[in-house]
Formats: sequence, C-alpha cells, structure tokens
Amino acid sequence: MSSTSVVESDYLKRWVGAPLTEALTEVALKRPADPIEYIALWLLRYKENEIRKAEEKANGERLAAEKKQLEEEERKRAELEEERKRIEEENAAKKAEIEKALAEQAKKTEATS
Repeated sequence: MSSTSVVESDYLKRWVGAPLTEALTEVALKRPADPIEYIALWLLRYKENEIRKAEEKANGERLAAEKKQLEEEERKRAELEEERKRIEEENAAKKAEIEKALAEQAKKTEATS
C-alpha cells in the first residue's frame, strides 16, 4: 500500500468512517427502496445534528462562564455590603464616642459654672 493510500485511508476513517458505517448499518437493517438517497439524507441529518451538538456545547460553555462571572459578581457584592456595614458600625461607634465626650464636657462646664 502506498503512503498516499494510507493517508487517504486515515483521512476517510477519521472523517467519514463512523458516520458512514452507521448509515450503512441502518440501510442494511431497514432496506429502503432507494438506499443511495437514504444514505444521503441520513448523512445530511448527521451533519445537522453534529452542528447542533457543537452549538449546544458552545452555549453550555458560554452559560457556565456567565454563571461563574455572576457568582463572582455576587461574591464581590456581598463583600462590599459587609464592608459598608462595617464602616457604618465604625461611624456609629465614633459618633457615640463623640457624643459621650461632648456630654461629659457639658457636665464639666456646668459643674464649674
């Protein structure tokens, strides 16, 4: 067998081997009136299904990436909310300290008057 024949054989096995084998098996089982047309239509449906599978896979990958991005955004939003609450608590504590200090100062001022 020449190297060209081997390359051609490998090419055919790789790209049309499995689908053509499936189509021929189905023809043998169903014995349609026009086997050539049956094989042609079968291969066309096969190709359409392969395209749809590829699109579904791409959509699934895109959906997974979007879901991961959404989860990351939600995590960051939660972190920001926690930070906002912490700052509010710190500000409230500082305000209470200032009010307490002002009240003590007012008491001292009243006591000395």
